[in-house]
Amino acid sequence: MKAFRTITRILGTALLTALSLGMVSCEKEEPVTPAPVLRLAQDQVPSGKGSQFLSVNATGAWTLTPSAEWVHFNPSSGTGDNSAISLSWDANTGDKARSVVITLSCGGKSASATLRQNAKSDDPVPEGPSGGFTKRPWMELPATQDGDGLYFYTHDMNVAGKTVRNYSFYWDNLHRVARWVAYPLNRGLIGSGKRTDLWGKDPLLSSSSQPTVTSTFRGGWTRGHQIPSADRLNREANIATFYGTNMTPQDYDFNGEIWARLESTVRSWSNKCDTLYVVTGCVVEGSTEKAYDVDNKAITVPLAYYKAVLSYNKSSSTMGGYRGCAVYLEHTHRPSDTVSKGHDAIMSVRDLENKLGIDLFVNLPAAVGKETAEQIETENPKNLSWWW
Repeated sequence: MKAFRTITRILGTALLTALSLGMVSCEKEEPVTPAPVLRLAQDQVPSGKGSQFLSVNATGAWTLTPSAEWVHFNPSSGTGDNSAISLSWDANTGDKARSVVITLSCGGKSASATLRQNAKSDDPVPEGPSGGFTKRPWMELPATQDGDGLYFYTHDMNVAGKTVRNYSFYWDNLHRVARWVAYPLNRGLIGSGKRTDLWGKDPLLSSSSQPTVTSTFRGGWTRGHQIPSADRLNREANIATFYGTNMTPQDYDFNGEIWARLESTVRSWSNKCDTLYVVTGCVVEGSTEKAYDVDNKAITVPLAYYKAVLSYNKSSSTMGGYRGCAVYLEHTHRPSDTVSKGHDAIMSVRDLENKLGIDLFVNLPAAVGKETAEQIETENPKNLSWWW
């Protein structure tokens, strides 16, 4: 009998424990709402009136609130994620820089970001025609040309905690395109991440001076990158590749076929050397065709595109470690075409310079000497095994 009572007590305790565990497991857990995330394309902007995109990551209804009235949102509220919210700002007419805190509120939680706007005296001064860049002896830079409405700009980026150049471009106010975009390329500068698709305005220029690229160009033209999105994968650097100043109107098939394959080829070259210096450009002289953005601004459709590159390997003793290659493509549909060994679009850097009337690597002679620079620029890459 005593043994029976002991067994019963043990079973009862076990049953109570099981019931207790069952009650705990049946309790309904309250869902945890993640904090919203707010991202600005640029947190420092020039003094003039302008706009850019900001993005919101939120699980419910949200609102945006500024701490000052000189910034505006469209939309200022919504539900769920939105990566194409227009953030615009008024011109700063004062003599001091200013800032505004933007607060994102969602489900009782918030996130904030600070936008800083220069005073006019703090704005970067675009460099006009100079023929060279003594203050910026970067190997990828072409010489500038004489002419009105042509200006040089540079975007920076952060890599491993250091501020380095992202890309430079030579802006043509008349045609609303960059005549060329120049940048260094290697694995470290490409970084890691994914395509942001945050099509927006370049904060270095006024909105009226550049295309609005929130949707594709009218007239049957797509938005063609000059520095490819895939060449800059770190988030903030990638956002800058979607600025209107980096876009030109391109034929859909040209953009998706031969141009895309050439971009991929150029990245493969950068994987074979310490650094690849790249110039990508378009030819607008003589073009009478126009594309139109969503604001009905006219943008010249280029007649041709080109790429010129210098590969640099520190360990190579040949020609100071440099080799040059250039490609020139008429802006026409070339189905299933690929720029490869022996292609008629391949030429020496010098041949492309003669075709364009531009000194493509203006700082090369200072780095290796005039005689070696001449060898590099005149070497025919068409059948050299290093490239192909």
